[in-house]
Amino acid sequence: MKKTVATIATGLVLAGIGSTQVSAAEYTVQSGDSLWKISNENNISIDQLKKNNNLSSNLIFPNQKLEVGTVKADTTKVDNGTYKIVPGDTLSEIAQNHNVTVSQLKSWNSLSSDLIIAGETLTIGEAQSETPTEPKQEVKSESSSVQEQEQAPQKEKATTSTPSKQAQSSNKSASSSVSKEITVTATAYSKAEPGMGHMTASGIDLNDNPRVIAVDPSVIPLGSKVYVEGYGEAIAADTGGAIKGNKIDVHLDSVQACYNWGVKTVKVQILN
Repeated sequence: MKKTVATIATGLVLAGIGSTQVSAAEYTVQSGDSLWKISNENNISIDQLKKNNNLSSNLIFPNQKLEVGTVKADTTKVDNGTYKIVPGDTLSEIAQNHNVTVSQLKSWNSLSSDLIIAGETLTIGEAQSETPTEPKQEVKSESSSVQEQEQAPQKEKATTSTPSKQAQSSNKSASSSVSKEITVTATAYSKAEPGMGHMTASGIDLNDNPRVIAVDPSVIPLGSKVYVEGYGEAIAADTGGAIKGNKIDVHLDSVQACYNWGVKTVKVQILN
């Protein structure tokens, strides 16, 4: 099944965070090429392609030379040590953009899983996450104070024991055991794109079951039930010419949703 992948890269410079751009080799336009196809194969947005090559429209011609490159757009927004989550964000991306680890982000924000919600605010940095202990206004008996101190470690243990259960519940993989977990580059496509069909390579009709991802069958076998970080449960039921190695294509309902998804690094759990 022919794939056309919509990607988007926003070149925002926000509150102390800058965007970077890495130029790649020159590309010669082939017959049948489109800006969408070239942008997908080179992990660069259409807007950046046009900007790099001073194009005023989407028209390109065979044998035309184009400068292609990978644009790493940083859409993080930091305000007094906090970050407001936007649609499409993942903890791994936010951690990378702020030069911190996912474990630190989860610790600073008391997160029990990798799931985050657009619109919520994350604390970036240990100093902001530390809440000074307020002195008790009412002093209880010494035995009560000792009892509270003894109970504190137990509460900590209870807190640290819950993340795995909550993560399994929120990841929707508690009902199915995970046979393998891999990290992949994820792009998006839609049957709503011009010229796209609605039948997958394995015969699934996207009108009946849109929760499908395209895969390299040598990495993720066709027919596998998977859980994709930031996308949810799906069936590996499609393939694509540009989907090679640790790369997947998630199916979304609209072209705009594909632009919003962009290109991201996510974890994929292959379920039994």
